[in-house]
Order: sequence, then C-alpha cells, then structure tokens
Amino acid sequence: MENFKLYKREKLCSHTAINLMFAKGKSAMCYPLRAVYRVGEARPEAPARFMITIPKKKIRKAVGRVLLRRRTREAYRLNRSLLVPALSEAGKSVDVAFIYLSKSPADYAVIEEKMKTILEKIQKAATDND
Repeated sequence: MENFKLYKREKLCSHTAINLMFAKGKSAMCYPLRAVYRVGEARPEAPARFMITIPKKKIRKAVGRVLLRRRTREAYRLNRSLLVPALSEAGKSVDVAFIYLSKSPADYAVIEEKMKTILEKIQKAATDND
C-alpha cells in the first residue's frame, strides 16, 4: 500500500528557499494553476517540497481561499507519486510553489487534472536536466 501522508518536511517554509525559487526558478502553467519550481541536488529528507498560494486579489473571501488550498493540497498529495520516484531515481530534488490563477473556484476534478499535467511537466524538466 502506498503512503499518501504529507509530512512537515515536505512543506516549503524557508524564506531563503522561497526567494531563490521565485528569483531563479522556472514556471509551468496549466490554467487555473501555475507552478514555479527550482530543481536542485538530492536532499535526504524530502525530494519534493511544496507550497500553495491562493491570492487574496483573486479570491476575496477567506473561506474560498481555504477551500481552494485544501483542494490543491489534496490533488498534490494523491498525485505526487508522478514526481517523487523519478526525482529520487535521478538524484534530484525540487521546490515547487503552486499559484491559483482563476477568479472563480474550480471543482476538485479540474484541479486534480491540471495538477497531474503540471507534475508531469516538472518531472520531465527535472529528469531531462542532466
């Protein structure tokens, strides 16, 4: 049985890492999600760290932002297996920020489909970067 649990070590919290990712990272987009990511050398604790951003300018109410954050986190949690094994195999690690772009909340099915597409793009870019 596969482990779908998200650990604290998989969250991207470091201000230094976040600033570096936004300054020197690459971008992948699949509306309504945009991912900014930075590929680096392998880390023993977590091959992939992530953060989710739902801009207040796009979704005004906190309830809506929380709902979209939960949907995005769940889509990542269930589909990160598209990314993590390939990174471990290639000896790479990645930091990813998922940014929600739409002004209206999307259904979970749409978010999950777009998340799969973005994770495949990141996985391809990370493993081809040898």
